[in-house]
Amino acid sequence: MSISSVSSLASTSATTSSSSTSSSSSSSFSSSDFLTLLVEQLQNQNPLDTTDTSELMNQMMSYASYDQQAQTNSTLTELSNTVSSLSSTVSSIASKLDISA
Repeated sequence: MSISSVSSLASTSATTSSSSTSSSSSSSFSSSDFLTLLVEQLQNQNPLDTTDTSELMNQMMSYASYDQQAQTNSTLTELSNTVSSLSSTVSSIASKLDISA
């Protein structure tokens, strides 16, 4: 496997994801970046010493887990924003009705 191609790919994906707007500021590695690196690894592996099947399955499970966590984070962020909006609306209505919330 060519280390330089993976290093340049990782640097390119980090630049791309840092320049794009994402819903989570702590997440700079997207699921498409993960899949791109996995495909690069498979394409550049040594044909005489291929990736172990169990290792490949572990990587695929890592991807599935990462993807699910990213979706959960996105859903929780949307839910938090909705609750905050609802809270401010209820507070505004309560203040207009002169009711302590």
